[in-house]
Amino acid sequence: LTKTFLDEAVVSTQSTGILCLHGYRQSDISFREKTGGLRKSLKSLAEFEFIRAPHAVYGESDSFSWFYSNPATHNPLSYDCLSHSTEDPGFDESVKFIKNHLKESEPYDGIMAFSQGACFASMLLAMPDLPSPPSFVLLFCGFKSRITKHDCYYTQPFSTASLHVFGQNDLVIPTDMSEKLTACFKDATVLTHEGGHFVPTTAAVRNMCKEFLRRQSDSF
Repeated sequence: LTKTFLDEAVVSTQSTGILCLHGYRQSDISFREKTGGLRKSLKSLAEFEFIRAPHAVYGESDSFSWFYSNPATHNPLSYDCLSHSTEDPGFDESVKFIKNHLKESEPYDGIMAFSQGACFASMLLAMPDLPSPPSFVLLFCGFKSRITKHDCYYTQPFSTASLHVFGQNDLVIPTDMSEKLTACFKDATVLTHEGGHFVPTTAAVRNMCKEFLRRQSDSF
């Protein structure tokens, strides 16, 4: 069962609508919990909706994936961000799932995503038939997919406004993978921190996110 969870914070009628995509082995609920501090600081600027990936990770509770990297015949399926795989089981189903969700929902102004969700979000931007494409993205611990089938999504630079936040001591996503994603955007705003694989809530990050969202709101 796929769930969405609206942030219950009271926001103004001018708030920005943001669709939130969690990382591998997370869910809409866990991502919401992990971003509590950041959302609190942005509650006057944005309204967040969290959506759950359609593929459950085998043998784990409250653990989902947007796609996998081992062959579809492999059991169980899993995902390795470092793999130069030729396979992406579940990817097409997740794309269809997101497109259907966007068709059935009020338009979102932007996307906030973490890790595999950020990787997935970047590739959605390259799809010309994506309903109501976002005006901006906030990508935490994002990276450029190494799956060879995904090379086609990075042939042209993205014009979407973007904020990229990643840690210099991320032991899950090497810094160079995050840097390769930022290089895919024409005008990327980048903020690094000394931490690892998480959404930080330092004053620098909160202030940067506020400034970024205000700039996007002014452009609507």
